[in-house]
Amino acid sequence: MGVYLAMEQKYEQEIAAIITKVDANRQRFGARFPHLDREGRYENGLNDDGSWTGSFWTGMLAIAYQFSGNMAYLDELYRYLPVYRERLRSGYTDHDLGFLYQLYAVALYRITGQEVFRDLALEAADKLLARYNPNGKFIRAWGRPREDFRRGKIIIDCMMNLPLLYNASALTGDPKYRVAAYAHADNSRRYLLRSDATTFHTFDFDPDSGEPLGGRWHDGYAEDSVWSRGQAWGIYGFALSYAHTGDPLYLQAAERMAAYFVGQVSADGVPLWDFRLPPAAPQLKDTSAAAIAACGLFELASHGGEAAGKYEKQARELLHALFAYSAAADESKSGILACSYGRVNDTPSHLYSIWGDYFYFEALSRAAGHDWKMWS
Repeated sequence: MGVYLAMEQKYEQEIAAIITKVDANRQRFGARFPHLDREGRYENGLNDDGSWTGSFWTGMLAIAYQFSGNMAYLDELYRYLPVYRERLRSGYTDHDLGFLYQLYAVALYRITGQEVFRDLALEAADKLLARYNPNGKFIRAWGRPREDFRRGKIIIDCMMNLPLLYNASALTGDPKYRVAAYAHADNSRRYLLRSDATTFHTFDFDPDSGEPLGGRWHDGYAEDSVWSRGQAWGIYGFALSYAHTGDPLYLQAAERMAAYFVGQVSADGVPLWDFRLPPAAPQLKDTSAAAIAACGLFELASHGGEAAGKYEKQARELLHALFAYSAAADESKSGILACSYGRVNDTPSHLYSIWGDYFYFEALSRAAGHDWKMWS
């Protein structure tokens, strides 16, 4: 009982420290977006349009509002509305529309009930649906729709972008969004997942015939390696597709991927950035992979069944390992979670990342008994 209470207090302390940091960061960031920084000072490299990660910051604002009810967080979120609108009209858009508008437009429609956010979510869903290839039954990952380069490529990350489409069908009653999301999830399960439950980062199809061509790498160490963040995207993404569809094949995919991930985590509880690194490769951690996987495991636990207790225990173990990397109480930094893996000028590096911070905050929320339904 004492250990349980101590952990509950630790969750609450970390959450309180993160909310305090969110308050400070509101002043630092204005209506711009954090992304990455080696030293945890995002204000040194803010961007105007959100890149692919902007919604992780606004998602943190939305979680802080749900914890506190403080209208200042909603006021801050309204400040970003013109940016999100303009991104759809003139900015670069790819499959990460799902990240950007699920954690902003859908989340704010759920919180406020205001039609402006519903309309924005559906406009983004239409843009994402335009990337659907009906021949291959997949959502193209990168590039503008009229560009030929990478026209037949999918990536495991996109599993986390599908909730925007599932939710668009729920909001409108029109099945077309759900049909595309379901088809993409099914092809991701069939082709991105290897027989040993690891994932390719990318897979190529012939964009005209839809014929599957083969798995490839982009992030990760090599063609046959296992990028740990990609594995985490798959765990959470397939678990969410199960939540939206009830298809047991997605639950099985998430469970198999989770078993591999947990079995490969290093002794300190935080994975290396790739699970198949040769000795000569940079032996760097990726705390963001652990935070994403923890959220996926909490999602698996939420669906009950005999394994629910196991998944919750595994999620908490990953989360507890991340405490040693937390700068939540460090007032000199705007970042929270150290040692996300990334590349700076093509050099492998440990970084602070806003996506690592977001998923750490979400995982802490779930551990403390609050599921804010950010993906539904």
